[in-house]
Amino acid sequence: MTGRTRHTRPAGRRHEDERASGGRRPPEELDGAAGSSALLARLMGGVPPRRLAPALLGVIMAGFVAQSMVDICTSTAGHVHLTSLMVDFLLIAGLQAVHCLPCAAGLRRRHGRWTLALQGALAFLPLYLAGWNTGAMMGFAGASLLLVPAGRDAWIGYGAFLLALAPTGPVLGMTPAASVYLVVANVLSSLVLYGITRLVELVDRLYEARSAMAAMAVEQERRRFARDLHDLLGYSLSTITVKCELTSALVRVRPEQALSELTDVLAISRQALADVRTVARGYREMSLLTEIESARGVLAAGGIRAQVDVSAPAPSGEANTVLATVLRESVTNLLRHSRAEVCRIEFTAQGPDVRLLVTNDGVPADRAGARENGTGLANLADRIAGVGGLLEVGAVEGTDCFRLSAQVPAQA
Repeated sequence: MTGRTRHTRPAGRRHEDERASGGRRPPEELDGAAGSSALLARLMGGVPPRRLAPALLGVIMAGFVAQSMVDICTSTAGHVHLTSLMVDFLLIAGLQAVHCLPCAAGLRRRHGRWTLALQGALAFLPLYLAGWNTGAMMGFAGASLLLVPAGRDAWIGYGAFLLALAPTGPVLGMTPAASVYLVVANVLSSLVLYGITRLVELVDRLYEARSAMAAMAVEQERRRFARDLHDLLGYSLSTITVKCELTSALVRVRPEQALSELTDVLAISRQALADVRTVARGYREMSLLTEIESARGVLAAGGIRAQVDVSAPAPSGEANTVLATVLRESVTNLLRHSRAEVCRIEFTAQGPDVRLLVTNDGVPADRAGARENGTGLANLADRIAGVGGLLEVGAVEGTDCFRLSAQVPAQA
């Protein structure tokens, strides 16, 4: 064959895994945007509302600020000392908001290193230069060291923070117990702020992912609707066209046969209307064996000799519908794009798979490539890939024949 298009099976072991699990697919293997949306919805079940997480972060930060301000106000230092500590701590708290809140992400990306260095200086320099007890201010700096740098640099910076934090008690002349308390309090406050900030980021990303999944699900449904309309109406309208042409030729010479053909056209048009309504409601099941008999009648009405060989039982479930759709599209393309005289339809079993082979003659050389790249064949490739199947299409070398082969798991 030349110019052949081959669509490989994207999930080669999918049908084997399903047979091993008794035909049931676990939730983790849901396919496509709809399955991903369902999985994400389950994950979102325990996620707090989007505005609650930043509010919780703000409350925790406000609590640490209030606690530190009370500690400063109850100290025995002078007014200048107290005022300086308050201003220093308010600056540290403001920088912490820059390092934590989602609304400051742009500023953090552009100037994060400078704001981090300034916060560290405001937290540790008053302690080591003037011997002032900056309390929980150092915990804020520790949280920022985990948030602003990326990857390993964050934990290296946090290790340096712990080394700088360890001697704070002796520098201030505290007892060993008070020194340990001060270190533990700052470590805990830094880890709490870090954890809550990451929670806010995670919640924000989950809600963004949910919005993206919803958009993907809508787009997938649009594609399904367009694909099903093409597959169903293309076949029906092509059949109606062929029968109307035949009726036009018979109406004067064989009026009874022309009336019979018109009756068939009426039945087909009613079925097309029912198909459109079914597509609008959702998924439509089809039968391959029924479509084979329908194709035999349509080909005969178009003056095309049909050779049908069915040596395997009809597949079950989605494979049946997919192969029926493949046959419809093949017959539609044959009627539209060829001057076929013979069409051969073969349905056989090959191990755990079943195979549908459609071959017809009368394909002009300038149309072979166009048929491989058409919208209908692209739709078929999507359908067959969805059940872990294989599609091959192309012209047969040295002839005017076109060949389409679709192989899918019998228990897809």
